[in-house]
Amino acid sequence: MEEDFDPYFESNDDLELSNRFERMLEMNEHYFFDVEEFEDLIDFYLDQNNIKQAKKVIEFSLTQHPSSSALKLKQAQIYAETHQPIKALEVLNAAEQIEPFNSDILLAKASIYSQIRQPNKAIENFFKATKIIDDQIEKANILLNIAFEYENLSQFDKALTILKDLLKENPENETVLYEIAFCYNLKNDSDNSIEFFKEFIDENPFSYIAWFNLGIAYNKAELFEKAIEAYDYAIAIKEDFAAAYFNKANSLALMEKYTEAINVFRETFNYEEPDATTYYYIGECFEKLEDYPNAENNYLKAIKIDVFYADVFAGLAVIYEYQNKDQQAIENIKKALELEANNSEFWYIYGDILAKLEQTEEAVVAYYKVMELDEDNEDVWLDIAEVVKKTDSVDKAILFLYEGLEKQPSNYQIYTRLAALLLEKGNEIDAIEHLNIALSQNKELAQEFLEYYPDAIHFPAIVETLENYK
Repeated sequence: MEEDFDPYFESNDDLELSNRFERMLEMNEHYFFDVEEFEDLIDFYLDQNNIKQAKKVIEFSLTQHPSSSALKLKQAQIYAETHQPIKALEVLNAAEQIEPFNSDILLAKASIYSQIRQPNKAIENFFKATKIIDDQIEKANILLNIAFEYENLSQFDKALTILKDLLKENPENETVLYEIAFCYNLKNDSDNSIEFFKEFIDENPFSYIAWFNLGIAYNKAELFEKAIEAYDYAIAIKEDFAAAYFNKANSLALMEKYTEAINVFRETFNYEEPDATTYYYIGECFEKLEDYPNAENNYLKAIKIDVFYADVFAGLAVIYEYQNKDQQAIENIKKALELEANNSEFWYIYGDILAKLEQTEEAVVAYYKVMELDEDNEDVWLDIAEVVKKTDSVDKAILFLYEGLEKQPSNYQIYTRLAALLLEKGNEIDAIEHLNIALSQNKELAQEFLEYYPDAIHFPAIVETLENYK
């Protein structure tokens, strides 16, 4: 009769083995251990995070069994775990020369190449292993790893070919389904993602994972109603699918149906523990509804769960600014920036609050930080000019706008703003020149120009210029 496995006895065996090894070292004697015993000893010390002793075992084991590929694999493992990948590869290459058809060696090499970000070499070794291995489940796992490496190379079509083949073999493989959706998302290819998941659902109508990923694809394509319908199918199949509720709520929020979104976000709490992200999104919906007490309440719940959630502090800063609680706004945006110093949106919020408080120099510094982090931001130059104009002078605001044009010569909003300020200063000729440049590229800027400086209609030459672009 086969005995039941008892980890206690195995643990005792390992302890006796380690005592025997350590006694041998202490007595400066020479005992024999077979390869399996050495492997157990190495694992025992690694489990205890005793790398130094594991290395001693490796060194001694290879004097007794110099050609053992199993022990060389352990040696490579230790090199890899101690951040010595090149030494690990040297050991594995030597082992491969002796046993070129050992799949464990090839897989170990592939994993190390993956870790040191050499995906092409990882792929090469993974493929070699697939030609040796007969077990279909193991082979499928290796092919999945190859797909991951193709993703690392941004070769998404190659990854998708492998993933789709794997899915044909096993249509219920959830990991593969998610990975296919991930590839289409990285390709920014919503159309083909939608087509793929619709075809898959035709053959597998009860795959809630497929319905969920179809919803994601519709959402990315901004087809929010269809996304919600897909999420509803996923929920109908799997009632406790919290992620589907969350994504459905997000689609509702993007449709500006904030009250509905809040209710659906809250439904996730029936199926999983409340988390900071969900409270944050609920808070954001209340913010959009201008219900600032409830927004604050949910933001604070988020912080209680995750005190390092920078977006929540930024959200609090925004709602405090709306309520003219400027000191609290400043305190919270500073906390957000302590957590994410390179977040251009946070610097923008900080700049806006400082501008409101007429702390012009500090606001300009914050706005310049926005440009440093996001050089394509086309609004920040207009905000700098506005705060400088209000608290300093129109002349200085004009100088900042000219600097903006040097950095962003295709930002035609700057031309219209310059036209308005130049006109305000009585420089009609230069104003018309800048207005012509802007409107020749974008006629719709005429409305923005007039909204900003309605007195422009009192200048006949300006009115004539505007008429020319109707």
